[in-house]
Amino acid sequence: MSGVKTGSTLRLAAAAAVLAVTALEAPALAAGPTALPVRSLASVIEAIPAWARDVLPAKLESPDALVQFSVLLKGRHPAALRRFDAAVSDPTSASYRHFLTRAEFARRFGPAPAETAAARTWLRHAGFTIDNTTPGGTLITAHATSALVGKVFATTFGLFDVAGRLLRAPLSQPTMPTALRPLAATVVGLAQTPAVSDASPPTGYINAHPCSRYYGQKVASTLPAYQGRPAPYAVCGYTMGQIRSAYGVNQVHSTGRGVTVGIVDAYASPTVASDVDTWSQRMGLPRLRPGQLTQHTFPGESSLPELSLLGAPILDGQGWAGEETLDIEAVHGMAPDANIAYYSAVANLPYEEVAGIGVGVDNLLLALAQAVESGKVDLVSNSWGDDSEDTVLGDVQVLNAITNEAAAEGVTIAFSSGDDGDELALTGHRVADFPTTSPGVVTVGGTTLQIGRTGARVSESYWGTQKIPFTKGKWDYQHKVYMYGGGGGDSTIFREPAWQYGIVPADEATYGGLKQPGRVEPDVSMVADPTTGIALGLTQTFADGATRYGEYRIGGTSLASPLFTGLLALADAEAHHRLGLVTPTMYADSRTAAQRQRLFYDPVPVAKRGALTRLADVRPDYTTGDNPKSAVIYTLRTIGVLGTLQALPGYDDSTGLGTPNAPALVAALS
Repeated sequence: MSGVKTGSTLRLAAAAAVLAVTALEAPALAAGPTALPVRSLASVIEAIPAWARDVLPAKLESPDALVQFSVLLKGRHPAALRRFDAAVSDPTSASYRHFLTRAEFARRFGPAPAETAAARTWLRHAGFTIDNTTPGGTLITAHATSALVGKVFATTFGLFDVAGRLLRAPLSQPTMPTALRPLAATVVGLAQTPAVSDASPPTGYINAHPCSRYYGQKVASTLPAYQGRPAPYAVCGYTMGQIRSAYGVNQVHSTGRGVTVGIVDAYASPTVASDVDTWSQRMGLPRLRPGQLTQHTFPGESSLPELSLLGAPILDGQGWAGEETLDIEAVHGMAPDANIAYYSAVANLPYEEVAGIGVGVDNLLLALAQAVESGKVDLVSNSWGDDSEDTVLGDVQVLNAITNEAAAEGVTIAFSSGDDGDELALTGHRVADFPTTSPGVVTVGGTTLQIGRTGARVSESYWGTQKIPFTKGKWDYQHKVYMYGGGGGDSTIFREPAWQYGIVPADEATYGGLKQPGRVEPDVSMVADPTTGIALGLTQTFADGATRYGEYRIGGTSLASPLFTGLLALADAEAHHRLGLVTPTMYADSRTAAQRQRLFYDPVPVAKRGALTRLADVRPDYTTGDNPKSAVIYTLRTIGVLGTLQALPGYDDSTGLGTPNAPALVAALS
């Protein structure tokens, strides 16, 4: 105990010193940025992404452009926190699931309130406008001109051409002002790192016909055969009743009552509540109760025009409304009585919107921190991420701080594994995605799910798709292209966690010659293939200007993550307490083949690496996506294309432990 007191005393003394320095410097600061105390700088902030290293910028950032950033404050006793997290997540530990409350975590491990106050005061006196402080005081978001930000953090900014978009990044590694060093761990947001979400379709979309109500109902008998037989048409979009039946959810007694599921995305749809109610009624699900769905926009205290709409829906032009609606409907479909709290990140500067950059990874991490530190959510689903692990160290530090707190408080964080398979086709090299590679989250990959006429699963396999066009009366194999697939692979920045030892094959954890085994993803998988996706209900704006509700087939691991999070909400409700980091329990309960087969279905491999698959579906699409009078074009969508991933008995880096047997998994976790 004496060590705890001594550490806290030193930290509080540092906070007092910052306040004292700030008070002394206040008159000078009033004279302008040139009077800032930047004489003694140390502590490098690694903030230059790979795409800005050893490359000349397209141009320099304007000194008047606004730069928003966030300061991550140091928590107390980080080593003790890591030990605590390991114990409460370990099913063999006496401390298993003895979680802390939000207040207990704040007292033991969070930054002291005096430290947060000191950092806020210093930032204000330095000339920054504070936009937000997370409920636990861990992250402080502020903004100023690039000239002032560069002055304080001893750097300048350039704009770099990245795939046709101009992204901001520091031209030299920033450094932490001496006064902040005792309090701050890092600063994020100085470079723009756009996040990826693949769920949202083009504005105005209608399923083309023919399509099937269940898998294999209609067959493309008038089109050329594939692998010696006619291929089935894509489904029109499964109902939630079909999804629940295929995974055995109807055999689970819980409905999620008493549990709150957080969802983190960007912006907010003005029609989401009515869309979910209409969709639920058509799906045979209960409508939302008053107060069952809440929306929270982050940051919340901002003086920037784009961020001053707290409490009002914000809808951007990038289609995030489809992502939000998909996530909420998937959770509601699995756990219809669970409360849903939506946490929305917004683009941090007007410049980003003009440039079409949108929301960055750092923005979404801040929204995730807001959800976890609120103390109000039991689980959080995330259907976003980077398209690689090419991230800055600060984002990793922020993610670790969030997942460490979540594990201690029993909050389960789920991430979709991404929709580009091994990323080879997109990036030119095999790589897993950030933040899904974090050992502090459960990562959900994607499958192709074949549901028969009775609602039973006919088969399920890894989701990986090549698109083959229909040209001059035949399938044009010469022009086949890889389209999408469930993300998987090993991390180069996170080491393999102990709970994966002995279950994940060694060659997967060290793929590519890694000297240290990496964390391998995904952990589990659920349906994600858009060809066998669900029917999403969403208000859309069509080409004729009309705005109306419609349903269409959609997929992606953006579907798989909220489906699995909804399933975990059922286990949470049955247990009558939070589940925390569920991966150690799931892996421990899958040590033997018999154990694993009781909890998970092992997806059926349909192809070897690089080989043409033996299964495919025919997908019709209208030439004009929202005009059913336009011509129909056909493409062949193959199933189970692996790339460099593997499909093995037991764990593999394409589908993880497998897809859930809902009754058994809920019972095991609860």
